[in-house]
Amino acid sequence: MVTEHKFGDIETKNRIIKGALSDRIRDNPSSMFYIWFASNLTVGDFALGFIPVYLGLSESYAILSMVLGTLAGGILLAYMSMLGSINHMPQMEMGKGPFGRIGGSFLALLQWGNTAGWLTVNVILSSFALYEVLKIPYYFIILLIAVIVALTAALGYRAIRALERYMSYVLGILFIVIIIFMVLRHYTLIYSGSSSVSFIPAFGITFASAFSYIMSWGPYASDYSRHQYSPKSSRKVFLFTLGGSALATVFAEIVGMFVAIGSGNPSGNPATDLELVMGSFALAGMISLFLGGISANAINLYSNSLSFIAMGFKTRRITGVIIATLFSVILGIFGFTRFYGFYETFLFVLDYWITPWIGVMIAHFFLVHPNTSTMNNTKLNMAGVLSYLISILISIPFMSPAGLFNMPIASILGGVDISYFVSFFTSMILYVYLYGKLENRKLAV
Repeated sequence: MVTEHKFGDIETKNRIIKGALSDRIRDNPSSMFYIWFASNLTVGDFALGFIPVYLGLSESYAILSMVLGTLAGGILLAYMSMLGSINHMPQMEMGKGPFGRIGGSFLALLQWGNTAGWLTVNVILSSFALYEVLKIPYYFIILLIAVIVALTAALGYRAIRALERYMSYVLGILFIVIIIFMVLRHYTLIYSGSSSVSFIPAFGITFASAFSYIMSWGPYASDYSRHQYSPKSSRKVFLFTLGGSALATVFAEIVGMFVAIGSGNPSGNPATDLELVMGSFALAGMISLFLGGISANAINLYSNSLSFIAMGFKTRRITGVIIATLFSVILGIFGFTRFYGFYETFLFVLDYWITPWIGVMIAHFFLVHPNTSTMNNTKLNMAGVLSYLISILISIPFMSPAGLFNMPIASILGGVDISYFVSFFTSMILYVYLYGKLENRKLAV
């Protein structure tokens, strides 16, 4: 029978406890609001606001679909954040419980690729925003962003917490300025024009896009909430995480929607459209996108370094910071004028791995082992691995990856991608079932 305890193997246990004691922070649950508010006032959320404009939704239905999708995805993020306040462990290290050491390390590799990819995309897009204004060599801007983000991530959670708190105020003010500017220009969205997509698919695609973006923060969440040591903090952590992330995401999406409306014919580059719409006031918009990229990338790089360690590398976290920084700078310089659009699409496709992972995590920590911090020391937890793989296979017919092509059921639904929801619920149900079956078999043996 599998031996279970709070952490994985003894070496991992000692390493995590040592790190926790050396960086023990009596954090306040409200800090989760600032962290997720600032990290979501970014160009990624901003660009999501362009989607309902392309599809021809009215303002009211566009906002409704974005709000509902954001809340649904934000709830999953909040549950993962809640786990950090219970277990006090980095997110991907915690994932070795339901998946085992090998399975958890492989998923940590996926998260490393996910964070490194978004790190690069945000470097490129935020650099482009500042480049539009200053017209200095873009590689200087890329290096500037990389240095600021690397120093913040290297200093650790305290530095990130301070950065995101101040960025919340600065970015909040800048985005308010932008949206007031848009409203005063009386930009409105109408059905007639650029798209023949019917209402239900357009609403569904916008909903799914908003959902998939915010839930993709799930593998990061416990990296920041693990410093919550109050026994009553988990519920507050849930609410502050959901509140900060959802409010910022919807806010940024609405700003993006108004910019897309105002541009008349969106170019596909959010920074260019924002500059076009704001004219002589473009500097405020460009600074917003630039600072938003720094806020998001501080989160990306810090979690990337923790995923690097969770993969099994026995090294200091700073090594992971250096590797990912060099990766993003090199790829950012070569991709600045070439393939960032394709790369961002690739990363949205990569998000397919996240919802079944969240489903297994919720099933393990909230359903199978509620109110505990149970881990196991097996190489592979077959209940988690099988639930994960089967749920992905079942969800494939429902996929419509970034609108590039539609799988059979997605075609029937008019291009609406509901695979995220299928894989999430399927993985959760399968894990509860398979875990019980496998555990009973071990007891019988």
